[in-house]
Amino acid sequence: MKRKFWLIGGLAILVVILGTVVLIKPGSSEPAPQIGRLAPEFSLEDVNGQTIALKSVLGKNKVTIVNFWATWCPPCRAEIPEFIEFVRKYRSEKVTLLAINIQEDPKTVKAFAENAGINFPILLDQSGKVAQDYRIYAIPTTFVIDGSGIIRDKIEGSLNLARLESIYREANK
Repeated sequence: MKRKFWLIGGLAILVVILGTVVLIKPGSSEPAPQIGRLAPEFSLEDVNGQTIALKSVLGKNKVTIVNFWATWCPPCRAEIPEFIEFVRKYRSEKVTLLAINIQEDPKTVKAFAENAGINFPILLDQSGKVAQDYRIYAIPTTFVIDGSGIIRDKIEGSLNLARLESIYREANK
């Protein structure tokens, strides 16, 4: 009986170790983005085929909000009207919202953006590399980055307008 217990326990530990090794992707040796550290640089095409680099946006803004999302994600869809209102309300301030769609067909994303009346850039991470660099394990996930490129906040889950405004005010100090 004890031998069986040790055999099963040993196999369970082996499975956990192997599962961890298999789940670690190449390039994961880089530290995960953390509050207080530089945000990983990226350059992606938007739904109109225009390339947008994070560094070009950071130089123009005090605050950049980067949101990872997908059209099939109900919490992501729920926060889009909040983002639209935020962008409308704070358009004259030095803040930009970039929504990074993860691994979806560009035509699907563009049609969704047009139907939803989205008024901010939708970037396409078709390979999933940027999401991997940012260690996105759940969506929506939002990063708040200051003008120097330092991550000031990371929020996993859907945001409403009041929370978004609070995060922005805190990062804009």
